[in-house]
Amino acid sequence: MKNSNRKYIIWSVRIIVSVLFIVSAIAKLYPSPLMGISSFETKYLGAIGIDGGFAKVVSRLLIGFEFTLGFLILLPYYLKKVTIPSTIALLSAFSIHLFIQFVSGDSSNCGCFGELIPMTPLQAFIKNILTIGLLVSLLTIFKNQIEDKTNIHPILYSGLILSLLMFVLLPQASGGVSGKSVEAKASNYAKYFPSISSGNKLLCFFSPTCEHCMETGKKLKELILKYPGMMPEVRILFMDEADNGSKEEIASFFKFIGQEFDYKVLSIEDFVPIFWADKNFPGVRYSSWGTERLFFDGTEDNEFDPETLLNDLKRVN
Repeated sequence: MKNSNRKYIIWSVRIIVSVLFIVSAIAKLYPSPLMGISSFETKYLGAIGIDGGFAKVVSRLLIGFEFTLGFLILLPYYLKKVTIPSTIALLSAFSIHLFIQFVSGDSSNCGCFGELIPMTPLQAFIKNILTIGLLVSLLTIFKNQIEDKTNIHPILYSGLILSLLMFVLLPQASGGVSGKSVEAKASNYAKYFPSISSGNKLLCFFSPTCEHCMETGKKLKELILKYPGMMPEVRILFMDEADNGSKEEIASFFKFIGQEFDYKVLSIEDFVPIFWADKNFPGVRYSSWGTERLFFDGTEDNEFDPETLLNDLKRVN
């Protein structure tokens, strides 16, 4: 194989791996930095026993490390001795965890690309193995064609700067989120709506800019118009995406669905523990005299279903 062709292959592999790591880091900050990293901490790190303040540190270091590797794989410094072996080691550690998830029957989103690109543990495992194979080829087949300068300063500076930036750009909220606090707050909706345990109520968990939430709100309005005497009162907890009360976004939300409901706005830090720790937008909780009867969430198997709600309302009434 000609040297020019080998160089093209080497650079193609390096660019592919760089893009994978940088996209993985950015995806964990989707749809907004605070929302994305909070979801990553509670849904994915919490699932493997890393929670509270330690999860906040691990999440930021991991994202910073992914950015660093994605950047360094394109630079000619200690590629064969540090950067590529470190990348293989990180992918191998992830692959072991993904394999255990797959064997245990877990087919949920593994969180490798956050909520931006959902992947099952098996899909992510295959992606990692293929990436490891490409990196191993650089250390074996194309080893002599890789430029490898022995200047450690760019690696140290890049890693330190990118990791520290994660703590500057993504400040930690006070207090951690543990499984116990999630459970305790989930049953304490009365602090937001004192009459929530009186009669039949629908408590909705929405993001004001979420299209699926807007569509669910419109469905609720249509049900109220069609069954005015049967439908419960609606209360909404909005997650504040704009850090200023999301007033404009909420006004647009109600304009879209054509009706306003009683609502409260919670900061991301307060919203995540009571809903987003284990559920996805949009969320609709139906309760009768304080007893939860139905809880719809997400846009797949457990998404809001008007017929299921109506059938249960008929049984209660």
